[in-house]
Amino acid sequence: MRARASLAVSIVAIVALALTACAGVTDAAPSPHPILASELPSDLTARGVLLAAVLLADGDVEQAVADGLVTPAEVDEAIRAIEADELDVWAQRAETELAED
Repeated sequence: MRARASLAVSIVAIVALALTACAGVTDAAPSPHPILASELPSDLTARGVLLAAVLLADGDVEQAVADGLVTPAEVDEAIRAIEADELDVWAQRAETELAED
């Protein structure tokens, strides 16, 4: 179980780095994206949203929720982020979270 969680966190880190690298350089925005600036609820992390997005694409998200790897809120946010094309913003937030850990 712990090995699967470690593997999942590694996948999230790789996806976060890949998405950030693919985001490209853009003009500086006058204010940060709300996802980057807002305080998240206790059951939501950027890494969890990215992991849920990966699991939605190629995994068993229901089992991941049952195992406690992601929360239902992270799955819901991943779906919303995919539909809104905002996974790159979540990757930026995950990088910030990783840097703070």
